Amino acid sequence: MANLKTRYTDGARRGFFKVGVVLARLGLTADMLTIFGLLLHIGLVPLILTGHFMWAVLVGVIAGFCDALDGAVARAGVGPTKAGAFLDSTTDRISELLVSGALVVYFAREAQWAPTIAVLVFMGASQMVSYTRARAEALGVDCKVGLMSRPERLVVLGVGFLLSGWHVGASSVLVWTVYLLALLTSLTVLHRMVHVMRKLRATA
Repeated sequence: MANLKTRYTDGARRGFFKVGVVLARLGLTADMLTIFGLLLHIGLVPLILTGHFMWAVLVGVIAGFCDALDGAVARAGVGPTKAGAFLDSTTDRISELLVSGALVVYFAREAQWAPTIAVLVFMGASQMVSYTRARAEALGVDCKVGLMSRPERLVVLGVGFLLSGWHVGASSVLVWTVYLLALLTSLTVLHRMVHVMRKLRATA
């Protein structure tokens, strides 16, 4: 599983870099794409609140491309900077909170309390996935393990939006999707915690 994830991640990075070269030559900067991606995520909020999930998928895909391309443009242009990396990681967290918060409000207004709680769990666990990596790397430990990093979370949630009109049993596919995300993202946090603790204790 880890090797498969590495292969498709490396392949996607090479493809995005080629596009990044073109965009950099056109005068676009990584920060422009980062901010534009954030604005698109802000635009997702009313779409989710009103249940327009197909439109949310479309806007989300464009936002995802911006997220993927900002680093490629940075590497193809002036090179990655600490300021750009900070802006990118911070806006990523804001974007996820916007989408998750909108889902919480959507399910709460529908009085669907189980998926509301699941989204809250997913929201917290998503932030912890990022925090565990950042804290581990500050301590000198590589921490990219686990299934549900941000790209995977976005893909799974996008599939849930895309199939939101379908039902499995009494619940929509979107509801089952948020249950799955809450579980797998929480397991990713646990995986990273165990991984980092083992590494730190081995070097103590």
